[in-house]
Amino acid sequence: MSRWQEPQAIAELAREITVVRRPNPVTALYHWRYEIGALLVLPYALFSLFQAAGPIWGAVVLFGVANWLFYWKSARRFLRDRLRSVVVQHRLRTGFARARVCTLDGKLPVILWTKPRGDEVEVTVFCPAGVGYERIEQRRALLAAACFASDVHVYRHHKRANVVHLSVCTARLRKDAAELTPAPRYAGRTDGAAIPLPVPFEGIPRAARR
Repeated sequence: MSRWQEPQAIAELAREITVVRRPNPVTALYHWRYEIGALLVLPYALFSLFQAAGPIWGAVVLFGVANWLFYWKSARRFLRDRLRSVVVQHRLRTGFARARVCTLDGKLPVILWTKPRGDEVEVTVFCPAGVGYERIEQRRALLAAACFASDVHVYRHHKRANVVHLSVCTARLRKDAAELTPAPRYAGRTDGAAIPLPVPFEGIPRAARR
């Protein structure tokens, strides 16, 4: 090992043995915003429904809504995609921690936004100082395994190196690997290409929705 490789090797060893930080309370609330919202809204909605319509008509309304969701394909797909996005967020955070995609003091990247698009989930990640595109690209296979995905494509931001885009392919594994193509938004782009983000996300540009 040359003297130029020694600092990188020491930094890698330090990252492997570091203890991953727990998120602060504000970040933790943001991570679990969907579950917290469901726990607050659903009981209140059910209580209001049974108070207004009574137990019998309330049960009839619930049965009608469940039947509507079951037979309306678009609504069923929308609900499935949203649930899949939530699961991918949590699995990706776990993958970051287990794959040591973190700083030397254990700080993890922050997932800013997720968007389901077909068989893929687009994720915008804010990287702390010490983590960048290269680190995530090196761990893409481990992240795909953590998300129960067939592949994870990693893309750069066109201006900011601390913002990285991930396209998590959640389609089932097929016999022909060539069929696994990125979402239309990433068509024709290779991993590492810059994706323009004209819309700001609290001061940090994020992926433009088409």
